[in-house]
Amino acid sequence: MEKKVILEELLLKKSQQKKKMSPTNYKERLFVLTTANLSYYEGSKKGSIDIKKIRCVETVNLEESAPPARQYPFQVSHEIHYM
Repeated sequence: MEKKVILEELLLKKSQQKKKMSPTNYKERLFVLTTANLSYYEGSKKGSIDIKKIRCVETVNLEESAPPARQYPFQVSHEIHYM
């Protein structure tokens, strides 16, 4: 099956905060949605989720002082991973 690109867009990705005391930060990343995968890039490909394995896409509550660039937060989860 050919992987047709549905959407290619720069989005802000929130850090996963692996350490409890690390600050929250957002970095601009290129996201590419195809008929088979959702991938993100930081120069080279850094992560990818098979569309068939996505469990949930949900909106996230806005931070009180969120700037305009972060007005529409959402979360994609599959198995135990978040992107």
